[in-house]
Amino acid sequence: MSVISVKTKYHTPPRKNSETGKGCIAYLNDEKSHNESNVSPIRNLRKSSNCGDFKAVARKRFKEQARNSNANVELYSVVQSFDLDELSPENQDDVDKAHRIGVLTAKEILKKVGDREFCVFTQADGESHHLHNHIVILNCDRELNTIKHGLSWKRTLAPINDQITGEQLQNAKQKAVQERLKKSYDEVTALSTTKRKAKRQTENEKKKEYIYENVNDVLKIAKTQKEFVELLRERQIIIRRNAKEKEFNWLTKSGKYKSRLPFEYQGYKITSKKLINQNPEEILRILYRNKLKFEDKQRQNAKSQTDKAIETKLNEEQVIKPREIKPQTQNKTPKSPKTANQQIKKQKETKNVSKTPKNKFEKFEERNTNIVRVRKSNISSLTDLELIMAIRKRDLWRNKHFREANWQNNATYLQLQNKVIFLRSQLTAEINAQQQAQQTMIATQKAEQRIKKQEEGPGI
Repeated sequence: MSVISVKTKYHTPPRKNSETGKGCIAYLNDEKSHNESNVSPIRNLRKSSNCGDFKAVARKRFKEQARNSNANVELYSVVQSFDLDELSPENQDDVDKAHRIGVLTAKEILKKVGDREFCVFTQADGESHHLHNHIVILNCDRELNTIKHGLSWKRTLAPINDQITGEQLQNAKQKAVQERLKKSYDEVTALSTTKRKAKRQTENEKKKEYIYENVNDVLKIAKTQKEFVELLRERQIIIRRNAKEKEFNWLTKSGKYKSRLPFEYQGYKITSKKLINQNPEEILRILYRNKLKFEDKQRQNAKSQTDKAIETKLNEEQVIKPREIKPQTQNKTPKSPKTANQQIKKQKETKNVSKTPKNKFEKFEERNTNIVRVRKSNISSLTDLELIMAIRKRDLWRNKHFREANWQNNATYLQLQNKVIFLRSQLTAEINAQQQAQQTMIATQKAEQRIKKQEEGPGI
């Protein structure tokens, strides 16, 4: 059991988007495949009619109908499609069988509606490459008699389709597909028209919600136009295009953006203007913003990684291993008890030294030594402040220019970085020098104490 549907083509269309009979025949006669592949290198795999040149006959009949008849309907276009489990487009025997079923269906329809011209086009150039027949039947016969009450799907088309496909398709897989389709067919035919419409509306609402949710999700993720289309295609949502276009073109011939994007999901069609109230230009702006956000995140991640690397290097440079000072083991001689005469002599000497006035030269030299001491003690603090200021300047420049390309090789940044490295090495050198000076002072003091003890000699 194949799926069958019918469309009416008018001489003067009631809506702007409706096609005329002439346009329908021109569309079907076009031999260029919409989706070229090994399955369908050309558009029409098979084509046959009961009147020879169907295009010429149809044009002549349309002119006669426009002059001598009040009928507005020019033809009926019936579409009969097959599942891949029923008939495969890769097998030429299946292609012949599909075309034969189309011809038999057209002849059975004519038995009910009267003798008139028809043409069957067998194609497989859709996106899914399913085999399908386009059966075109003229509304007016040679005497300009029309089909009364039109072609009814429920009374005419569906029973004929079920009968012929049931006779022609006898395979196990084909029967399984027929049973599956028959269940859905029985469910639809059992319902009244109002219930059928209500069911269709609920199904369409579910499809609309599905499209709405997925389009919004993709708009949050996608960064380019191509990614947007591919992500929607993965979720079975197609952006419909014209028959002559290989891919949907977002621009018109004049170079302006189109007013809407046409989405389709399982036969349900809706535009972006109705769905999310956005045109293609606004959608592309959203995608561009997503791209900028993604690039900013990448820059921030790269910056954090470089900052961590710099911090580890700085920590490695700042860690200064102190020089180990080994305690000097001395054999201390026991202090001899001082006599009273020696203590009196020492007190007199200290009094005399304190009373003696200092020369001007000695005072100046002492003052200079004090100044030098102060400077030496303040060197580490001054370099430390300079280092802090240099690091702060470097960080301010980096925070301001990190979004620029190749900012790490900038001359100003390299100059600031080199200054920081120089000051840090200078500070470490000064700290080492101070530690050595302290060690030498301690050693000299100990040596002086040792010499004094030796001069004094053992106590009496």
